[in-house]
Amino acid sequence: MLKGILAFLIILVLLAIAFVVGSQNEAQVTVNYLIAQANLRLSTVIAITLSIGVGIGILIMLVSWLRLRVQLMSAQSKIQSLEQEH
Repeated sequence: MLKGILAFLIILVLLAIAFVVGSQNEAQVTVNYLIAQANLRLSTVIAITLSIGVGIGILIMLVSWLRLRVQLMSAQSKIQSLEQEH
């Protein structure tokens, strides 16, 4: 329960900081893609790049977590087979 409240408060503080940073970056910037370009607000560019970075980080952590989960399941099955032998 306390862990959930703490996580909620941290997310709330991060959103407040993002709102303040976003409101201070209203300048228009030109973003060049490989085949196109767009004029976006700086706060939008920051939000998009931050979201992409968080998404990549989550994917990397998910792959690592899944690898550890498979190793754990393998070790548990080995333990069960060894316990059945004795």
